Amino acid sequence: MSQDDIEYVGAIHAHSTYSDGGGTVDQVLSAAGETGIDFLILTDHNTLDAREAGYERWHDDLLLIVGDEVSSRHGHCLALGTDTHVNHRQTASSVLSDISSQSGDAYIAHPHGRYRPLLMLRDHSWKAWDAGTFTGIELWSYMFDWATTFHYSRFLGHYNDPDAQIRGPAPETIAKWDELFQVRRVVALGGVDAHARKFPLLPIVVFPYRQSFQTVRTHILCPTELTKTAEVDIATTLQTISNGACFLCFDGLADGTGTRFGSTDGDLTMGEEAVYQDETELGIKLPREAEISMIKDGRAVDKVTATEYTYRACDAGVYRVEARISGRPWLFTNPIYLRRSLVDEKDK
Repeated sequence: MSQDDIEYVGAIHAHSTYSDGGGTVDQVLSAAGETGIDFLILTDHNTLDAREAGYERWHDDLLLIVGDEVSSRHGHCLALGTDTHVNHRQTASSVLSDISSQSGDAYIAHPHGRYRPLLMLRDHSWKAWDAGTFTGIELWSYMFDWATTFHYSRFLGHYNDPDAQIRGPAPETIAKWDELFQVRRVVALGGVDAHARKFPLLPIVVFPYRQSFQTVRTHILCPTELTKTAEVDIATTLQTISNGACFLCFDGLADGTGTRFGSTDGDLTMGEEAVYQDETELGIKLPREAEISMIKDGRAVDKVTATEYTYRACDAGVYRVEARISGRPWLFTNPIYLRRSLVDEKDK
């Protein structure tokens, strides 16, 4: 569990007027800059126009990375690190293959995203789990969490106090993640899915960007500081995320900055995989007291309320931590994988 890693905080999954967002990229950047985040990943639907317009770079102290939310009838996935737009009209298998062929990373967006605002069910879930491999999933989508209990008859309550509606990642998404990483490494992200929706003739915006960027965020742990050279720092940020050296946190509830999870000898940290050889002591350090659950292979094996906690892993397994504050979901780490044996990723 290294204390030397440099922590950066980012908001992932935002939209601008290049697709269906309510604000221009400049307005998105202005709002993000006011929140103090270090990086923002813009993922307009089926386009990289923001990159082509020259926005992918440092903007003062904010690094903007432009990805592509590939939105198809099979579901949506975030394509990060690709050179060109991925055709959303092809099969899910071809979408994932296209992203991989460009040395990009695919993250399944809002994997079980469904809501019923009135009578008709709106289903944006991923329907092609057997289509191929991907780097990770958006474990917690703030917007879809809010929308799950939304109904037009409850609009005022949801609009006036959106954080009160937040319940945490969908249980079926957590279960799917636990299932997937038994076979291979699967990275979990936190996403905002920020649109800043405007309504004609009404002076309101649902989820203004500034508000959204202070909710569910992804904290990454880099071995070195970012250089302020955009090309280098974009690659470092995306590689750190794809390595799973990150955790997601509802920072709107409490700031998770300073969290560390790894082996207490410093040999392993979040996202890393090793062959289990002997008893391994895992440690979690939080910036505030919380209800900590140690999860092994999808099952809670210990619970404690503390700011620091150690657990002796006496068997192979996939270990991760969930933390709650007053019973409310707050923080989810990426796992440490203690395998009985390792299989090359390309063979999985």
